[in-house]
Amino acid sequence: MEILGMDRWDSFVEFLDDIKDDYYYKQIDRDGNGFIDLSELKKALDVVGFKLPQWEVRKMISDWDRDTKGPGKGQLSFEEFQNMCAGLKAQDVASTFKKMVNKRENLETLGGMSTASSEGTTHSVRLEEQLAFSDWINSNLGHDPDLKHLLPIDGEGKYLYDRVKDGILLCKVINHSCPDTIDERAINKRNLTVYTKHENLTLALSSAQAIGCNVVNIDAHDLAKGESDIIIIIRIGLFNQITLEHCPGLAHLLLDGEKIEELMKLSPEAILLRWVNHHLERAGVNRQVCFSFGTGPVRCNNFMNDIKDSEIYTYLLKQIAPNDSGVTMEALSEHDVMQRAELMLQQAEKLGCRSFLTPQDVVEGVYKLNVAFVANLFNN
Repeated sequence: MEILGMDRWDSFVEFLDDIKDDYYYKQIDRDGNGFIDLSELKKALDVVGFKLPQWEVRKMISDWDRDTKGPGKGQLSFEEFQNMCAGLKAQDVASTFKKMVNKRENLETLGGMSTASSEGTTHSVRLEEQLAFSDWINSNLGHDPDLKHLLPIDGEGKYLYDRVKDGILLCKVINHSCPDTIDERAINKRNLTVYTKHENLTLALSSAQAIGCNVVNIDAHDLAKGESDIIIIIRIGLFNQITLEHCPGLAHLLLDGEKIEELMKLSPEAILLRWVNHHLERAGVNRQVCFSFGTGPVRCNNFMNDIKDSEIYTYLLKQIAPNDSGVTMEALSEHDVMQRAELMLQQAEKLGCRSFLTPQDVVEGVYKLNVAFVANLFNN
């Protein structure tokens, strides 16, 4: 009998507290010995509202039994059961969030140049983005021996799309953004033919869909002609890490009375804004609002106008940096905004996060590149 459903709980804290309650404890641990026999795991999961199919429970039992040795084999302690339930709950919320991300308009739809898509499913890319993402690829994948025939991409990014034609770079970008999405053994890397390149591109295309890229009217032929956008895949890879699964600390961003499920319904950009402001608040940063009102807290409302003076970035970098990183706030003493942006980016470099932005991109408030910069800070 189902005692309660998973929507019974409003938060992780309430969920964990509830299953410790004697009422549920006695339903789960019937003989009171503090352990749950694996043969009764499905019943125990049913009690707390996880209606999993039998095959999935069998797999969980098999995995647990394989990894457990000694006297604990064949059973779970109540604490271990709690941790298992917390993991399932986190996956449930993260899965819901990923569905929300896939619906966001700001995660642009890829369109091809094939006949079927020639009536308006393509989009343009700023030159600044092309340069920034080419640099990101060179920095993050330049050491990969499988890519030595493709990298580095030229400083102007002119050959970015040309380098994706054999599919290897595209597969590598997907795996860097979302590790283990593609089995490396499945990538054709040597003695490539038209057929094996097509296989690589098809693999990349299906994997791009798996990480949340909404691919419309585009096929391997579009990719082979260098007529589609690798940049979208990198963007989605950056956003894909903004989940409870990858960052349990997101719970610290909850407002008073807010549920974790409500937070995860926000767009990735909105969560990044919440994260930035959380650190600004922790740093206790204030600045002059106007002469009549005195000082007020520094807050970031967007990744365009609010970041152009590099002030918010400077405070953020100092707040999140380890004490021994050498990150300073010297940028704030520089009056020239371009020079200040350069000094700020030098501090980001100390954290290994000088990616996507040039000083000009900061000063001009280039939205997509500033979002990518902050997402990279968040992920690292």
